[in-house]
Amino acid sequence: KEIATVVEAACAGCGTCAAECPTDAIHMRHFEDDQLIAQVDAILADSDHDKVVAFACNWCSYAGGDTAGTGRLQYPTSIKIIRVPCTGKVDLLHILRAFEKGADGVYVVGCLEGDCHFNNGNFRARKRVEQAQNILNTIGIEGERAQMYNLSSSEGPRFAEYAREMDEKIRNLGPNPIKQAKQKAA
Repeated sequence: KEIATVVEAACAGCGTCAAECPTDAIHMRHFEDDQLIAQVDAILADSDHDKVVAFACNWCSYAGGDTAGTGRLQYPTSIKIIRVPCTGKVDLLHILRAFEKGADGVYVVGCLEGDCHFNNGNFRARKRVEQAQNILNTIGIEGERAQMYNLSSSEGPRFAEYAREMDEKIRNLGPNPIKQAKQKAA
């Protein structure tokens, strides 16, 4: 009967508590679930092309993507990046929503294990990716369409390598079966 409240002075701003809350009672200002879902939906609105959604932590992997960009490293255009404060904020709901809306693959890119800016957000994200893999396998979609990667902010080449690796994996698997079923029904 109590209302969940966040002690703002103690809040690190990672969003892990919001993703972990079993009753969805905690919300993170500026990174609300409906805002992240709206980004997923917008990215996948034109689902005629291959699309891979990458949830990237602000501190390491998104910065690694910037490093890749400033180094003029190329990676496939199928990769669509959504920046999150920490991979701990990526909820199972976000991953599954991407597949529901037609993503051919989803990956989460966080800080190096043991080096998370918020201590353990990337470990929690890995558990959620594993949950997503299990759910996908259960419903007949290859679980390997969901992956977790780790890198530091200075590893632009690794960011591009992970993007190419994920793109190749998805091309080998083919389109998302959910997307194919929707296209046949239309």
